[in-house]
Amino acid sequence: MKTPPRPPRAGVVGMRAPMACGVGEIFPKPRTRFRTAPLHMAVAMMCAGLVAAPQARAADSASATASSSPSLAANGESEPAAKTSGVATAAPGDATPAQLDHGTLPAISVVGTAVSSYGATTSDSTTRTDTPLKDYAASVQVVPSDVLRDRGVTRIDQIADNVSGVHAEASYGGNGATFFNIRGFSESNGLRDGFRNYGYYAFRDVQNIDRVEVFKGPAGALYGGVGAVGGYIDTVSKRPEPDNFGEVGVTAGSYGLVRTTVDVNRAVSDDLSIRLNGAAESNSTFQDNGGYKSWSIAPAITWDNHHGTSVTLLSEFNHSNRDGFDFGVPAVPNYQALSRTRYYGLQSGVYPGDYGRNDTVAETLLFEHALSSNWKLRLAGQYSYARQRSTQSFPDSTTATGNLLDYSVYSGANEVSRQYSARAELAGDFFTGSLKHSLLAGVDYGYLEVGSGGSQVSSMTLDLFNPAYVSGLTPGDPLPGHEGRGADYGVYVQDLIDLTRQVKLQVGLRADRFINRADESGEATARGQQTAFSPRVGLVWQPTSSTSLFTDWSRNYAPNVGHSGSNVTYAAEVAEQFEVGVKQDLIKNRLQANLALFDLNRNHILTTDPTNPLLEVLTGKQRSQGVELDIAGNITSRWKAIFTYAYTLAKVTSDTTYPVGDVLSNVPRHSASLWTVYQLQSVPGLQVGAGVYYVGPREATLPNTFKLAGYVRTDAMASYQRGPWKTQLNVFNLFNRKYYTGGSAATFDYTLMPSPPLSAQVTVSYAF
Repeated sequence: MKTPPRPPRAGVVGMRAPMACGVGEIFPKPRTRFRTAPLHMAVAMMCAGLVAAPQARAADSASATASSSPSLAANGESEPAAKTSGVATAAPGDATPAQLDHGTLPAISVVGTAVSSYGATTSDSTTRTDTPLKDYAASVQVVPSDVLRDRGVTRIDQIADNVSGVHAEASYGGNGATFFNIRGFSESNGLRDGFRNYGYYAFRDVQNIDRVEVFKGPAGALYGGVGAVGGYIDTVSKRPEPDNFGEVGVTAGSYGLVRTTVDVNRAVSDDLSIRLNGAAESNSTFQDNGGYKSWSIAPAITWDNHHGTSVTLLSEFNHSNRDGFDFGVPAVPNYQALSRTRYYGLQSGVYPGDYGRNDTVAETLLFEHALSSNWKLRLAGQYSYARQRSTQSFPDSTTATGNLLDYSVYSGANEVSRQYSARAELAGDFFTGSLKHSLLAGVDYGYLEVGSGGSQVSSMTLDLFNPAYVSGLTPGDPLPGHEGRGADYGVYVQDLIDLTRQVKLQVGLRADRFINRADESGEATARGQQTAFSPRVGLVWQPTSSTSLFTDWSRNYAPNVGHSGSNVTYAAEVAEQFEVGVKQDLIKNRLQANLALFDLNRNHILTTDPTNPLLEVLTGKQRSQGVELDIAGNITSRWKAIFTYAYTLAKVTSDTTYPVGDVLSNVPRHSASLWTVYQLQSVPGLQVGAGVYYVGPREATLPNTFKLAGYVRTDAMASYQRGPWKTQLNVFNLFNRKYYTGGSAATFDYTLMPSPPLSAQVTVSYAF
């Protein structure tokens, strides 16, 4: 019987994370009020906003004009002032006292066609300053909310389609905590609102995501031992805005999908704004076992005195309940002969039955104060909690005896993570002689504790083409428990220097002190204390106002904690990248392109000791080289598009376990995508769109045993908006292609996730 594989280090502290199983008594169960507290908070905020907002508006001066209120676009799209989404038409109840005295009502202005943009010129998490992306020596892509909305995105893994060199990998039992492969390397941890996020079971609903920011390459200069080799993905939450708007929506689709969403924003006063996002979803599956129910609620509040001081509190609560713990199909060479509609695990009706329950909480506090016209002080903190309870069955290996494959089953799995993060930083501009500096300096702290445990049930053997599930499996002995704790103390500085009007130098340095401890029952405690320095240097040359040529070099260190048999502290893992590229404004402020060539090396990788599989040695080296192209924005006032292409060659260059020269799994040599939407002039309010996605052949496993076939998938959409009402149709996998997503090296790289067949969904929304 297979023992649970060990996932890679947790990004914030670098410890080895627990695999599939639960937590000891050191982590108490969440109190019952966990599920009702967010509802109480949401109701309180909604009531406050609905009551206070009219009073605040009634107190406005008579000088308020319709230009500061939302307007209704001629094409039927809602368009508030300085926004591209949301609608609020003036009503008699919204009239100011002065207007009522004169017997007039607020004006409703009608403006020209407004098409939202697919392009982005800034990125908060990448620079943490006001630096435009064209001045920043790195590859950064932003997927704005308009792309997510037009594509009908309901899962985080779908965002990978619109970023070059990024591919979704099979999640941990289908729990929604998606893993990504970036520039050839699996990344199990990312960012949430600029803070490092432990990613194994900390899922989130897309309803509260405003945009997704993707940084390519090692990110150590700002984020330290995040564990990101190929880059990171930051999911940025929606924030309160000083407007009154809202939207409710209902989606129905294939396989029993029913989803409701709400987004309400209220300006309670000139200084105070609140926002509430929520979603509830229920669906079945295209497979013969499984079902999914979830809810998410995300209240937020912002106070801004308009004199340089603001405070924002972001909260998010998520819950999901799955019938099944889906690892897909076994990664066997004849995988295409297997049924993609069959659930290859323990059916829900067979004791103990696969299932998954997830709860996550995230609280983020942001404070900003303008010390002067040039300097800002920012303080921020985040607390996150995630718990997963499950029973899971998975294949022991990729080696079948005829049609028979051995499976292991674990029940009572209970996994918990808690994470605390804090940051203080100073940002500002100053001159030394004729040189302008944009400086960012700060300190941060991160603490993560994880734990798991569970009961081993038994093993079973399945006929892959005629499975017969064994009933009445009895619980076995408890599995060894896992516990891990770690802290990261960091200090960093980043300076962007204008050497001339056309040449900009960027330098950054971060120092980290890691303290880690990992315990496994029956094994020696693994401890580690390491200090690491992560430098970064970049140069930008702008021969014209629309062209930026850049080059950068960066190095990232992440602590290694494992079992050597003699309590030896391993040297830190090193990721080093050299990159050159060009950023081009193809159509002034409307369409941007980013072309980059990179050489990325990963050294000091812990691999299994060939003489003792329970221990690890420090020998692994891997290398990824490639070319990436991203083009995004508006081609015309009615036509928007986002295009990507990537060539990636990622190989093992030194190892005691994997053959040198083997290609890393789930990394296609070629991949490309195009998503485009056009707004018809002949039919105001009507948009049509389509997307084509190509993924080339990939190695299914490491060491290499067989390849996954490449594929081309096509999606389509059409939407019609009239006044505040909008109806949108999204069709996925239009030509019903059969393809598979590779497993993640972060969990199981010997399973494959089958693609859903042709499916569709219809969304009806009302904006107010």
